[in-house]
Amino acid sequence: MSSLMQQLHDIEGLDAISLWPLAIGWWVSIAFGVLVLGGVFWLLYRSLGYLRSWKRDTFKKLDSLENNLSPSNSAETIAFLSEYLRRIAMRRFPRKECAGLVGDAWLMWLKTHDPKQFDWSDKGKLLIEIPYAPLRTDLPLQQIKELIQAVRYWVC
Repeated sequence: MSSLMQQLHDIEGLDAISLWPLAIGWWVSIAFGVLVLGGVFWLLYRSLGYLRSWKRDTFKKLDSLENNLSPSNSAETIAFLSEYLRRIAMRRFPRKECAGLVGDAWLMWLKTHDPKQFDWSDKGKLLIEIPYAPLRTDLPLQQIKELIQAVRYWVC
């Protein structure tokens, strides 16, 4: 019996499990995680691009207005600026805050929310008067260009 005991050997332990190479399940999990994170970042990038696109479109429209400004279409330009400025205001601020403002209250609101502190109450009078003025009203083109520039700064 002792000779049989001497023939026995200890059980050798198993080799340690290696972390590398990864099993196929881990590769699938990693690929899925990368795809999900990539999708989230792509959606964030697209949404931020959309938020920037309205400003880009606004600047293009203002450039077009300024380049095509003439005495014959100055009243239409002012009317468009007045309407477009309201749209921009309702996009940037809560609708309750700016949608119901008219006349001098609208101009004062513009002045309080303008980073450049343009004199809307004096130079912006055209915005509230021209839509109701007679069709053939002579308008100073330089003042209209100042208004376009003020709207451009107000958008930033």
